[in-house]
Amino acid sequence: MQNTMFSEDCYLDFHTHRQRHAGDDKVLEIVSLHLGQDIEREYFTIGMHPWWTQQPINAQQHHELIDYLNDPRCLAMGEMGLDNLKGPDMNTQMEILRSLLPLAQQLGKPVVIHCVRAYGQLMEIKKEYPGIEKWCVHGYGRHATLAKQLIDQGFYLSIMPAVPDTKYAEFFKTLPPDRLFLETDSMPNETIKEVYLRVSKAVGISIPDLCRQMNYNAKEFFSI
Repeated sequence: MQNTMFSEDCYLDFHTHRQRHAGDDKVLEIVSLHLGQDIEREYFTIGMHPWWTQQPINAQQHHELIDYLNDPRCLAMGEMGLDNLKGPDMNTQMEILRSLLPLAQQLGKPVVIHCVRAYGQLMEIKKEYPGIEKWCVHGYGRHATLAKQLIDQGFYLSIMPAVPDTKYAEFFKTLPPDRLFLETDSMPNETIKEVYLRVSKAVGISIPDLCRQMNYNAKEFFSI
């Protein structure tokens, strides 16, 4: 993998579920796969989404995940995580997450986390895996106070595309910009270029500077 993959003038979509700009050299999309999916992608992450996982991973899934994680195009493990609104009960979801995280720790991969109303449990689980250096909560849309708590605990945050422009401004003006990412999460009415334009106007930062910051963050997060 070349060190130039996160070029400074590239629009980075940190988290999406399908490629929409495969022919655009100025857009880099990181496709999030759930184990068993076969989706067009270049760079990707692989995990077991809490909505669609009913029990801790078995031996076959363990080996399949290792094969994917050893692919040089696989940048991280995820998404995986905890959701108090959907999926199995929280105790089961915590067991599932604990069955997945040792793989990331073993292979030295960063992790991309789905978290809905379970941040206390997530922060507790993070303490159990000090060998995993980089954690990112994707689709973050809660308040800045919780965001600062998460960043203080070592998390990066990828902001959900549906937040109001005022919240983009609040995040980028009150939180360390080197801990933030932007994403589309494959929302049908959002493109990553439109997201960057919204943030640029809301925050008062040029698009080239925003691209430069997001790609710098990615190099740090993925250790590229």
